Amino acid sequence: QDSSKKTVFPETKKLIDKFLLEKISLAGIARVTDVSEKCLQDYVNAQYAESSRQPQFNSKKKEK
Repeated sequence: QDSSKKTVFPETKKLIDKFLLEKISLAGIARVTDVSEKCLQDYVNAQYAESSRQPQFNSKKKEK
C-alpha cells in the first residue's frame, strides 16, 4: 500500500483547519490526527495556494 495515496477524511480536515487557526505545530497536528507529516504539509500547501487565489475583501463595516 502506497502511504502517499491515503485519503484525509473531511472531518479530519476540519479538525486540521481548527488546529492551524490555533497555531499548533504541524508535527503536533500530525501526531493528534494520525496523518503523516508529508500528507499534512501537502494539504496545508494546497490550502494556502487556494486562499491566495481568492479575492480578499475588507470585512470592516462602514460606520454611520
